[in-house]
Amino acid sequence: MAQVAVAIHDRPSASAKRFVTDTARWAAVVNRDPTADDQFFYSVRTTGVYCRPSCGARLALRENVQFHASCQEAERAGFRPCKRCRPNEAPLAERQAEAIARVCSQMEIADESLSLDQLAESAGMSRFHFQRVFKQVTGMTPNAYASARRAARVREQLVHGSTTVTDAIYESGFGSSGRFYAEASTTLGMNAAAYRKGGAGIAIRFAVGECSLGSILVAATDKGICSILLGDDPDALARDLEDRFPQATLTA
Repeated sequence: MAQVAVAIHDRPSASAKRFVTDTARWAAVVNRDPTADDQFFYSVRTTGVYCRPSCGARLALRENVQFHASCQEAERAGFRPCKRCRPNEAPLAERQAEAIARVCSQMEIADESLSLDQLAESAGMSRFHFQRVFKQVTGMTPNAYASARRAARVREQLVHGSTTVTDAIYESGFGSSGRFYAEASTTLGMNAAAYRKGGAGIAIRFAVGECSLGSILVAATDKGICSILLGDDPDALARDLEDRFPQATLTA
């Protein structure tokens, strides 16, 4: 059985099989096929550079192009990496995801809200490009993400912090208490005092489901969502909800 497993594992992927001939490789270059990236690389004799198949550079003449199995092979042949597609670095999507993750971490620890220009500069992108990539990676705009993180921080401060409600609001990144109270219903699903008191007098409905990250519990009042919890154990999530809102009426 072990020998069979190894044999299957060593077979080339379906993508690799598609690009075994120069004809197929050239077609991938012409079409800038992203599925061909890292399956092979191509160099251009007249420019002295090598690229990924999906590179957006001007298409070279076929007679000036040759193909390589790896970056090392292309460089041994005397070619240098393209500055546009950077074939010797991680793929663009991966680099973008890393940049957005870095920005999200920066937003988490910042003492005050960062401007869009500051976030874009940190990611090494233009303002417009950053907004587009951020939404593509996270599924929301930078402003929506910042609001969601402020909401999460204020929930934690109200449940576990020892500060006053006003201090919790400012420490969570809200610029003013007025701004927080204007969003309180959608941020907490109840007023801040009731949240801090464990949902006293509040009726909360919740449901548990499965997602790509494991189990997810979503709880809401008649005013809005008051908690979203992720974990491996659905029962543990329900107990966590009970601990957060011991004075509320919980209905599964």
